[in-house]
Amino acid sequence: MKFDFSHRSQLRKRVLIRGVNWVGDTILTFPMVQSLKSIFPQSHLAVLIPRHLQDLWKTFPFVDEVIPFDKKGGLRSFWKDLPLSIFLKKKKFDIAFILPRSFHSAFQIYLARIPVRVGYLGQWRSGLLTHGVPEEQGLFRVHRVHYYQKLVSPLGDKGKVPPPHLSLREEDRKWAEDWMRQFGFSDEDLLIGINPGATYGLAKCWFADRFGELGRRLSEKWNATVILFGKEHEKPMAKEVLQKIGQRGIDLTGQTDLLQLASLLERCQLLVTNDTGTMHIASAVGTEVVALFGPTDTVTTGPWGDGHVVIKKDVPCSPCLKRICPKDHQCMKSITVEEVEEAVEAKLGKRKR
Repeated sequence: MKFDFSHRSQLRKRVLIRGVNWVGDTILTFPMVQSLKSIFPQSHLAVLIPRHLQDLWKTFPFVDEVIPFDKKGGLRSFWKDLPLSIFLKKKKFDIAFILPRSFHSAFQIYLARIPVRVGYLGQWRSGLLTHGVPEEQGLFRVHRVHYYQKLVSPLGDKGKVPPPHLSLREEDRKWAEDWMRQFGFSDEDLLIGINPGATYGLAKCWFADRFGELGRRLSEKWNATVILFGKEHEKPMAKEVLQKIGQRGIDLTGQTDLLQLASLLERCQLLVTNDTGTMHIASAVGTEVVALFGPTDTVTTGPWGDGHVVIKKDVPCSPCLKRICPKDHQCMKSITVEEVEEAVEAKLGKRKR
């Protein structure tokens, strides 16, 4: 499908992107937004995103404005849309690209009366969009980077898809330097990140005792310091991991914002993680990951780029995409500490112990 905007020159002036709602997906939309800016280089490009994601967009060089909103659930979300729609109307956007597939995200943009509204069809959204992109067969079997990129492909092929890249400011890197200095680390020290939790649900999580045993082995064999990352509510899991690692482990669960997290991940030699937003942040700052996948699909949400290792077991029920495993969690139980350790050591290579 081609979009004919030749008679609507105003469309190129003010462009709004309704961003996605999750950390990892946000990173995977960066190439699409960069492509859109190259299509409309003189445009004012704004992103509308839930407030908890605004840090990820602060440093992104291809947007001119970040518009955060408070994301609420249920009927409260629609009530909040009314003042938001008035605010967006005053901005006089000419075209909007709606990245989430939800009815609510399309409804937000529809209320703002933006003249051209582009998004995927489905979820009862066809009446809210002026340019609906069909969800073709196989679309959900491509990586999310390509999935989002397809929304702008009708505007013209811009060549190779740029990789997701998270830019860091000097102040972010200085924060990481100060943190390292506080703990007595230098650039020569081996730092390995571990992210034992996952936002989507427990089914995505490898076991805390195995993460702990892995961390213990790496700290002893490689003289590595293991840094635990995660959200505040994952502290009990991190505590269990830390008990096994011992003194060579540092728990930063719930203690960093997104850009601080990114700046420390940039300092890590490697990240061992479940399928998480932290995984995508690491790859976006150039840190290689060893990713453990169970109920989710490596084809669609695996770490983007070269150099990463994905460990996944071929069990009949995976990928099930469930938050809680209804069976025996065999997809994660089958992943052993030994094979993850082997993958990590292969990445560390010939570094002196």
